[in-house]
Amino acid sequence: MKLNNNTLAILAGGLMLSGAAGAAQPQAKFYGLLDLWAGSIEKPADQDNTAQLAGGGMSTSFLGARVDYKVNDDVTVFGVAEMFLRPDTGEDGRYNGDEFFGRNAYIGASSQTWGELKAGRTKSPFFIPMVITNSVKDSFAFSPMILHTYNGGNGGAVMGDTTWNDSLNYTTPSFGGLKANLVYAFGEEEGESGENKVGGNLIYRQGGLVATVSAMRVREGTLDNGGGAGERGNIPGATDQDAAMAGLSYNFGVATLYGQYMTLETDTTAGDVDTDTWQAGVAVPVGPGNVLASYANSDFSGAVDYQRDTWAAGYDYVVNSQLDLYAMYLHDDIDDVGTGSTYGVGARFKF
Repeated sequence: MKLNNNTLAILAGGLMLSGAAGAAQPQAKFYGLLDLWAGSIEKPADQDNTAQLAGGGMSTSFLGARVDYKVNDDVTVFGVAEMFLRPDTGEDGRYNGDEFFGRNAYIGASSQTWGELKAGRTKSPFFIPMVITNSVKDSFAFSPMILHTYNGGNGGAVMGDTTWNDSLNYTTPSFGGLKANLVYAFGEEEGESGENKVGGNLIYRQGGLVATVSAMRVREGTLDNGGGAGERGNIPGATDQDAAMAGLSYNFGVATLYGQYMTLETDTTAGDVDTDTWQAGVAVPVGPGNVLASYANSDFSGAVDYQRDTWAAGYDYVVNSQLDLYAMYLHDDIDDVGTGSTYGVGARFKF
């Protein structure tokens, strides 16, 4: 991982602040997650499988730092900087050219009275609802719904990354288990105030029930304009998109059931594309871990017309709150493209 002088200065300053936090009011902490897996990957368009040692089997690895400063009994201000990394190679980012602090980079303030406001690079309104209502969570290698949603998950149709640049992000306090989240991201294109991203979600938690709805509008403008590897989704020539998703999970004790439905209306240079996706999953406690299974189907119509079916199954062995071990298998089938199978075993360490 290559660090320039400015980055080294930032990290050194963070370490000095962390060391002084015990004596001063600000509280600083360093944290992260490392995930490595070994196995074989074969995407539907591949001619053959590839044996590999890779990062990010069940979660994308990252390092983060956070500083909190309590202004008074109700208000806390904070700053967060989190970078993705690939522990198999030691490189920063999810892919070459990714933002250095691509996971999160924001300042904000929170209050039990009025909620939380953040500004910078913050989570999109789709990502958290997507993760909490599918059984394989945030796995970009083995979660069928993540693969069908995000382009970084090898072919997802949703425009916009999991995190939005230049965004304002507001979350309400909890009202009887219900929270609302609103996100607006400036397009920062000269003379084009409408080229932006905007969305929100509702998340309700009560006992074993989690229910959520989310919606967003992404206006990317011309194809020459902005966006990293995950910004435009996999639909060719996509320029604008309206997206909505509903998700539900319930813990029955003997098993947790998951369900999701997503609809997309995408404008492209060749015409409109409508996409309907649904997902069903289950997590069953067995021994010290959980048996996981999930199935997702996407139906594309309009300027492109095909279906995609993906299923996954495996076991996540929980050693303790910091470490879990897993074995997963995924099968992916895309009409007129082909089929592929990915499988492997790995470990996820949190600190």
